[in-house]
Amino acid sequence: FSYYSNHSKGDSGMFRRAFSAAAVFGFGWAGTGASPKEQFIASDVKVPAFSVIRPDIAQKNDVLLSRKVVNELDHTKLHIRLYQYETCPFCCKVRAYLDYHGFSYEVVEVNPMTRSQIKFSTDYKKVPIVRVNDELSLTESSLVVSQLATFLARPERSIKEVISMYPTVDSTDEKGKAVVSHPNKYFVMQEKSVSSAEMAAAKEEREWREWVDSHFIHLISPNVYRSWNESLETFQWFQEVGDWHRTFPSWERCLAVYCGAAAMWGLSKRLKKRHNIDDERAAMKEACDKWMAALGPTRKFMGGDRPNLADLALYGAMQSFYGCAAFKECCSTGPISEWYARMKSAVDKREGAYLLAARK
Repeated sequence: FSYYSNHSKGDSGMFRRAFSAAAVFGFGWAGTGASPKEQFIASDVKVPAFSVIRPDIAQKNDVLLSRKVVNELDHTKLHIRLYQYETCPFCCKVRAYLDYHGFSYEVVEVNPMTRSQIKFSTDYKKVPIVRVNDELSLTESSLVVSQLATFLARPERSIKEVISMYPTVDSTDEKGKAVVSHPNKYFVMQEKSVSSAEMAAAKEEREWREWVDSHFIHLISPNVYRSWNESLETFQWFQEVGDWHRTFPSWERCLAVYCGAAAMWGLSKRLKKRHNIDDERAAMKEACDKWMAALGPTRKFMGGDRPNLADLALYGAMQSFYGCAAFKECCSTGPISEWYARMKSAVDKREGAYLLAARK
């Protein structure tokens, strides 16, 4: 895994603000597992060679890329660009999926205060936004992951056909505001029928993916912005891992760090009350214990011997604060730390790339 710079000349709405219909076509709803006859053996696939390019300048009429991840075995012909905040848990979930499966993709770091990098998106101002072939915009992290997982599972289908499998439903929320939802956003749309065991595994995967979104992620902000000092330390860490020194001018960095830290410190108190969190550290540890209890003593991952989408969702969410005090106190010891280490190894090694290589 190599890093080099190109010297040629010439997101999460929460982070921004303070910072039943079914799919048609008669397809089966299942998880990420394939039947034994359909599975590719990872050892039979060439180990991909990855490189990460960090451009020095932006291309003409384009924004500056934070980095470009290249896999020589990615033949999907998808030009993927991820607009993100480096430490947004929703963005981290998408990155965990892309990295585990070995996609080639570009990353654009969005300034959380100005959002100038996503001015092309007039109706949707949250991150992540995944642009495909500079034509399609995929939004909502769990929906994006399901769509890409279906794309890998259905090699005969184009990305446009896959997107059509996830219909939208217009409704209103509790405040009467119009919202658009995707009722099957946690489903991977398999072509063939699956066994009862596979259906049960898919159901478990969906439930835990939803748990990550509806519960675990809500614990992060109250923990990492617990005090002013922790909030400032968190944003200083954001600045470092987000490569803000290279991608943002100094005044934007200063604004994002200090205004962002102040805003999120205040917001964390409201989030703690909204989600009925008395002791944020205890709640985080309890969530980690609940996950490990569901995993049981025999499984390496929720997906068994290999991570499934629930594993990748939780790992991505945890990656969003691994440099913070909350991670060190809650997640760096005990059984959860062993699972996290296994996940990090699997993602870093791109162990899911065999599925990508199988799609010609």
